[in-house]
Amino acid sequence: MKNGLNIFCNNNIKNFLPYLLSEYELTIMRLDQIKDNIEVSQANIIIISNNDIDLRHYGKLSDNCLIISNLKKLSFNNKPNILNCPLSINQLKNRIKYFIQNLKVQFHDLSFHNEKLINLDNDNFCYLTKIELEILICLIKKKEISKNFIKENILNIRSNIETNSLESHLSRIRKKMSLIKTKVKIQTKNEKLLITT
Repeated sequence: MKNGLNIFCNNNIKNFLPYLLSEYELTIMRLDQIKDNIEVSQANIIIISNNDIDLRHYGKLSDNCLIISNLKKLSFNNKPNILNCPLSINQLKNRIKYFIQNLKVQFHDLSFHNEKLINLDNDNFCYLTKIELEILICLIKKKEISKNFIKENILNIRSNIETNSLESHLSRIRKKMSLIKTKVKIQTKNEKLLITT
């Protein structure tokens, strides 16, 4: 399953991005859509140039935002990640990949960094496997998802094959979430999974 990546830009580079970042699931939006569409459960890339809007009007940008700019001086109160251009194509791809790999994702009282799952309210933490992390992040992004989707897209199991693999993963995830005393819960309803607080 591809990692999701929100990109906000106003210039013609958006036509080039699907080729440059083909390993990601891209959602491309205009800069004026930032305020309502910054997604805390995935990476956000903001591309600005001399003629673009002043991002300070959009409030505090979180650590899950990477700003790519050709402007010499950019300053923000909370100093999000800033990448100054010009860069080669390979440098740009590598910096984006590094940014995504080191992204901290937050959902209610949970924070993820690499495979570490942290309860922000009490600082309890545990470690997830890569598959457990993928399942949990997929649930957070979609809020409600079919079990078949996870089987086919994360576990790479055809939906017509009988297996308890998904249930085993879910059981371990729930146990780890209970260990760190999070308010977030994974519920099963019919053949769907829901994440709630």
